[in-house]
Amino acid sequence: MRQLTVVAVALWLGAMGFFAFVVAPAAFTTLEREAAGRFVGAVFPRYYAVGLALGLAALAGLGARWLGGGWRGWDWLPVGLVLLMLALTLYAGAVVLPAAHAAREVMRQVGMNAAAAAGFARLHRLSAALNTIVMVSGVLLLVIELSRRR
Repeated sequence: MRQLTVVAVALWLGAMGFFAFVVAPAAFTTLEREAAGRFVGAVFPRYYAVGLALGLAALAGLGARWLGGGWRGWDWLPVGLVLLMLALTLYAGAVVLPAAHAAREVMRQVGMNAAAAAGFARLHRLSAALNTIVMVSGVLLLVIELSRRR
């Protein structure tokens, strides 16, 4: 079942990397800023849903290993990393994303005033930090899982 965990996390990281380094930059270089923001905002709910589904698959792989008796002393670390990744993804998708949408709507309605822009910028930084922690945790988890002997 180690393969399920490795494949799920690798796909999760691949999706995150593709979005962060290909889709979002392409949107902001080819579309007008407001249209790019709407596009990226429309993709984010799916992005977080995919992350949650893949995180649950990774957790299921770890759970199956535990049920199968293949649990070792340090297996709590991959479980902890997956739980951290899931918690941060859930928070980003359920709390930060709606707040960012609300802040963007305020900016659209009242114009680009300093307070609205600062609020959105803070949420954007928080979202980026959460996604970075998820990515680093995922890489660490893959290193741990791939360095284990069969």
